[in-house]
Amino acid sequence: MQADKKEKELLTSAIEEWLQEGKLSPEQAEELKDTITVKDEPAQQIARYFFFIALSCVILAFGAIFIDDKMLEKFKVYFSLSNIAIAVLFTILSAAAFLFIKRKKAGYSNTLFEAYSVITSLLALTALIYYCKDIGSGPKYSGFLAIATVLLFALSAWLRSKALWIEGILALMGWYGAFSAWQSSNDLFLGMNYPMRFAAFGIVVLAFAYMQTQVKQLQDTQRFTYIAGLIILLTGLWGVSIFGNYNSLEEWSKVRQVLVIWYALIFAIAGALIFLYGIKKRDEAVRDIGLFALLINLYTRYFEYFWDNTNKGLFFLILGVSFWYIGNRVQKSKRVNKHLSA
Repeated sequence: MQADKKEKELLTSAIEEWLQEGKLSPEQAEELKDTITVKDEPAQQIARYFFFIALSCVILAFGAIFIDDKMLEKFKVYFSLSNIAIAVLFTILSAAAFLFIKRKKAGYSNTLFEAYSVITSLLALTALIYYCKDIGSGPKYSGFLAIATVLLFALSAWLRSKALWIEGILALMGWYGAFSAWQSSNDLFLGMNYPMRFAAFGIVVLAFAYMQTQVKQLQDTQRFTYIAGLIILLTGLWGVSIFGNYNSLEEWSKVRQVLVIWYALIFAIAGALIFLYGIKKRDEAVRDIGLFALLINLYTRYFEYFWDNTNKGLFFLILGVSFWYIGNRVQKSKRVNKHLSA
């Protein structure tokens, strides 16, 4: 539940009173208090957007400076540094920065702390890049991505940083893609093409998200793993609903699209189940992900089967009305939730 500061004080007082009256156990009271978060003021929201813009600029600058081979070579030649020397330098810088933000974490807002964590992680990844220049990155960079995944997850658990956890999930996806491409035969990994293997990967991520609920140290990031797993699963199923499990575009182009309709049906069922589960659990994010998957499925099927034979103006009219309807329903649901909470 999100509330402003006064509302949180009122709710906390109510929980304390129920605790004294014996209506709640100490464990239940703490659990209820943990579910209440303070809403940001408008100024804080604007500041967060500026932080995100600044963070994006830093990431772009990182790419421009450290991925540009010519600039790197000039830097190395000018200071007569080896790859290992640069790697050690960035290791020291990143370690010092991580220790500093760990010590000062209490004085930062969550947004600022996460931004500093991401920026500092770029220093650590730079060090790793230079280590791999001498020791090798593994087939299709799978070694580099594996080490980066472990590093980011470890730093996230140590700092309790949600942004680093998301980075770790992205690195894990990259490693899985690289490893599966390396181990694939005839562009198939364990009999699966790219969309199919990432749909399976999404299921594995969801299973891990369930395991996180059993580990106290990882519960803070469980929600991010759960949402990421849903998105990966549905994105993979969407790709499968279009391309089936064929290992090349040439082979796929020879097949009538109606022959992969069963994959589209599976995608629709998955989206519907997630949508209904989100409604049952009153989880707006899960509900919206399921609804978006259903809409994507419908529009994809329209392009596949009816685009050439349907008036284009009518299609975009239907598209606009459907999005208006969704926005209207979401707005009404928020009003109902606000009324119930009041």
